[in-house]
Amino acid sequence: MRAPLRALAIAGALMMAAAGPVLAQNETAAPAKDAPSAAVAAVPAGDVKKALAEIRESWRDFNGCDRQNLCGVYFDSFGVALEFNDGTIAPFAHERRHLLSAHDCIIKAREALDHGDRGLAVQWIMAAKELSPPLRAWVSDHPDAVVEALHQCCS
Repeated sequence: MRAPLRALAIAGALMMAAAGPVLAQNETAAPAKDAPSAAVAAVPAGDVKKALAEIRESWRDFNGCDRQNLCGVYFDSFGVALEFNDGTIAPFAHERRHLLSAHDCIIKAREALDHGDRGLAVQWIMAAKELSPPLRAWVSDHPDAVVEALHQCCS
């Protein structure tokens, strides 16, 4: 029963993402010809600094995850999808941390980012913060800051 509900939620999120720009165009007046296109919102420096501090903390943690009830869960149990400032929606992956250390999670995040998968990179950071639900939720709410911090850290 859980899988069909998750699939329905993902489908709904993707449909809303596709319909959002169309609905916004219909509800607003036509923009001026010389108006710039919608710019992507800048990531606040404070958010990047916090993300960088959390990533660096995880980078220094070489202890494997010993709480399999937390680290054995699939990433798609974190929620439905991540939304980036540019409007991109990245559904959560059916992937697990298993016994990897937080350091190894950062390495996986860097690998995903190097392959252009921002969503999976953020999910690996969330997995590194699995033992701290408030931090994991913060990471989920600030994916652009996490990606920017990953570019600055731990290469």
